Amino acid sequence: MKPAEGKETFPSEFSRYTLVERLATGGMAEVFKAKILSTHGFEKLLVIKRILPHLAADKTFVSMFIDEAKLTAQLVHPKIVQVTDFGEVSGQYFIALEYVDGLDALALLRTSAQRQVRLPVPICIFVTMEVLDALDYAHNARDAEGKPMRIVHRDISPSNVFISRRGDVKLGDFGIAHAQERESKTQAGTLKGKYGYMSPEQVVGGSLDGRSDVFAVGIVLAEMLMGRRLFTAPNDLDVLLMVRDGRLDRLDKYCKDVPADLDFIVRKALKKRAADRYQTAGEFRDALGDHLFQMGFRIGPSDLGRMSMDYFDPSPEALERLKEQARKWKVSPRTTGVHPVVGDTTPQPRPALTPTSGVSGNWALAPSPSSPSPSPSPSKRPPSPAAVSSSSMPAHDPPTDMSAPPDLDVEMDEPVAEAAPPPEPRPATRVDAAAMAALDHALSGALSIVDLDQYTSGSDAGPSPIESIPAAAEPTPPPGSPVPDNVGDLTVLSPMRVFADLALAGETGLLRIEFGQTIKDVYLVRGAPESVSSNQQSERFGEYLLARGFVRQNDLDRALQHVAQTGSKLGDALVTLGIMRQLDVFRLLSQQVRERVMELFTWAQGLFAFYRGIRNPTDAFPLGLDSFEILGAGVLTLSYEFLEARFGVLSDFKPRSVSPPRIGPEAFRLGNVPREVWTALDGRRTMKEWTSRFTSSGDLLTFLRVVYLLLETDLARLE
Repeated sequence: MKPAEGKETFPSEFSRYTLVERLATGGMAEVFKAKILSTHGFEKLLVIKRILPHLAADKTFVSMFIDEAKLTAQLVHPKIVQVTDFGEVSGQYFIALEYVDGLDALALLRTSAQRQVRLPVPICIFVTMEVLDALDYAHNARDAEGKPMRIVHRDISPSNVFISRRGDVKLGDFGIAHAQERESKTQAGTLKGKYGYMSPEQVVGGSLDGRSDVFAVGIVLAEMLMGRRLFTAPNDLDVLLMVRDGRLDRLDKYCKDVPADLDFIVRKALKKRAADRYQTAGEFRDALGDHLFQMGFRIGPSDLGRMSMDYFDPSPEALERLKEQARKWKVSPRTTGVHPVVGDTTPQPRPALTPTSGVSGNWALAPSPSSPSPSPSPSKRPPSPAAVSSSSMPAHDPPTDMSAPPDLDVEMDEPVAEAAPPPEPRPATRVDAAAMAALDHALSGALSIVDLDQYTSGSDAGPSPIESIPAAAEPTPPPGSPVPDNVGDLTVLSPMRVFADLALAGETGLLRIEFGQTIKDVYLVRGAPESVSSNQQSERFGEYLLARGFVRQNDLDRALQHVAQTGSKLGDALVTLGIMRQLDVFRLLSQQVRERVMELFTWAQGLFAFYRGIRNPTDAFPLGLDSFEILGAGVLTLSYEFLEARFGVLSDFKPRSVSPPRIGPEAFRLGNVPREVWTALDGRRTMKEWTSRFTSSGDLLTFLRVVYLLLETDLARLE
């Protein structure tokens, strides 16, 4: 029943359910404790999750809500909160869920901080293993037809880990989980999930798989061990950057008393690159189980249940029991690894401690002070020659060779600071039949799995390579700028070559590229693009957002008016007016910069000038883009006509790989194909002979793209 003022009172009838109390209200739905009554006094407690009334008319939210019901209903596992019903009552959609009589891990962490009794390490491990067991099932679940669903939860956090009074651990809230065939698609460019519990690839908008959930579980485990938040800062953007960069400063500071073997396990789960983490939830779970066994502990649900309930018992006796349990489960830290970890070698030493940033984020009542953390300095690397007017360009440290297998599922996976050296290349001599067969196999569609649409969208902004607009005699200098350090003609040095040389040299400055009436300025910081500006109206950020449907014209007009009145940036105005979230602006700005750089690779005419040391006069977010991933993605946008024009006069030249390569072919994030092609180019066949070997136009295009990339980055040459 409803009182006069419209507020719901309890108990309240809702179809065949009785709502007992409201448990929580979120941005999309409200959650109630409820019960269902039947004949002969039958009664069962459950949870009703009901879409908020003002969203009932929003087809997008309703579609997502229905998807959640369909998806979760197919997951039948004792460690996953079960769906028991789904329906609609007077236009309000609801899901009936299993009721877990207990608490969530977030409440447990807060209470342990308040009572000043840390969760014992074995208890933390046990809870994590139960969550990983649920995820191992979900990641490998199949639908009714037996097809893999490829579910990724995407919202792992302590508040979604439920612990019953008897110690059962259940994973809940698959509300934003992604399945391969999910009907309601997440809008591109928007972030889903809690910022402090995302994976780096989730932050930058890359494709996700189960390894993203592995990272999130690693965060939860780290926070249980520390009793504090792992990624926390005064604002959302700083949290975003901490996650994206995989900064573990707080783990270094607050996990000194964790055994070295366990510290190694946690850090492996929290590796920045998905390829460096545990590859499955099951592998992570087994590593923890092995460590728990080696420590000599045996944990069960009853141990967790008793201890959890004692945390919420205010009596002095319960506090004494907690302290006794903490002594019972105490583990001693070790400075070196003693116990073997499944699938791994000797645990790595802890990195040197660095100052932390942001607020403490403790669940305890008294926060700890912390200081800002300086940006990590680039690691020292051997110098490499640069082709852009090398006589006037000083030696700089090129990026580390990327020898680790690339992660094709992560769109913007960034290089590891301390990567292993590249594999020793095979001698570039005669290619035997087996090697040629391997190359043919590698080229047969290996790159076709990359979705070209994500790279070609908006690529019409730049000039066409076949246009014949005469360029100016000299590039137009920026206002008040010094004499350029390097200048050149794009018919001699391609934009891809210029960009690659600056990236390899780790240059910071302004790269200006001019063609006809179009001028583009690319600001580089240590070889990576920080921002791209253009004198073309169609290439401004607002037009970019409008063309892709992220803002409406009236919203953009309001934001531009706000910019004119306050002098702020467009992104800040969009956030201030509530049109977009700050983190969505950040992601879309990164995406636009990436696309604008790739568009330059299609330019066949024009002039360039590089001004070393010039910084962007406007404050810019540290986008963290990977120049070599951009080079790899950019080459996939090149058409056959463009490449045919480039190679047409070179048909009698013989391509040969350059050994050792100035950067590992794996750095381009295109799988094994660049390495295979690099190895096969032995200088014995002409381009005409190479191209005649391909009967498939797709394979030929792939080969030409890779050869062009290797030539423009100086990993191969023509003889």
